Amino acid sequence: MRKYRKNCLFTCMLLVLPALLAACSLIQMQALPTATPAPQSTKTTQPSATPEEEGLCKETGSVERHEIQSTLMNDPQYMSVYLPPCYNDGLAGGYPVLYTFHGQTFDDRMWFDLGAVDIADDLILSGESEPFIMVSIFEEFYYRAVTGNKFPDAVIQEVIPWVDTTFNTCVERGCRAVGGISRGAAWAMRIGFNYWQLFSAVGIHSLPSFLGGPDGMALWLNGIPKDQYPRVTMDSGRFDPEVKTAIRCEAVLNEKGVPHAWHLNEGRHDMEYWRAHIGEYMHWYASLWDALE
Repeated sequence: MRKYRKNCLFTCMLLVLPALLAACSLIQMQALPTATPAPQSTKTTQPSATPEEEGLCKETGSVERHEIQSTLMNDPQYMSVYLPPCYNDGLAGGYPVLYTFHGQTFDDRMWFDLGAVDIADDLILSGESEPFIMVSIFEEFYYRAVTGNKFPDAVIQEVIPWVDTTFNTCVERGCRAVGGISRGAAWAMRIGFNYWQLFSAVGIHSLPSFLGGPDGMALWLNGIPKDQYPRVTMDSGRFDPEVKTAIRCEAVLNEKGVPHAWHLNEGRHDMEYWRAHIGEYMHWYASLWDALE
């Protein structure tokens, strides 16, 4: 009987044990927390900023030649236009503009042939200068007398308005400068002083004899309020046949109290001289934009 009870007890345990194990497994499964799937990243990779977006322009400037119909000259008016690296039509405030004139027997590419474009690119890309536009105007009839010549009128009434409507320019006086070489220097001085409301600076390089001479220059300066004198720079070669004219005109600037720079350099009235000093010219013009905001 005792042996039967033991066998019965053993048998019962064998029958109950699987049930107990199953119950324990169920309890453990219910106690385990449900795994939460890892959240998927919503971060997107942005493309790298372009040099222009970072404010670092990697381009060089460009030169375009344009033609407009001039009513005053009764002929097409040509000009070469330098646009700075990464020129932007939407730039707030617009770009300053340098207007230049060539010497007799040359054309509107004279300044660029001397190296003005490469120098402007270097100044702008290095951050030494604000980006600016350069407009070199062709005087096709450079052999015509100054008396009654409509060229200055065409520049003021036709060329400048066309430039301001075609390109993104700053139209304030402080944003415009004018400069010229040889015959172009006489035009730059005449236009810059007679239309001083439009130009804040005048560059006079290798000035030749011109109609009116120093007396005419004095008369033009008399029409400018003393607190509105433009900035002026002058230079000539020591062996330039026209150097005496330049020296007399520089004396007029001193007599009138016009602040200016004067450089009497070694050299003559030729391409070699201008090529040697084109860098100085371009640095001077570029420095004009420092005061602009």
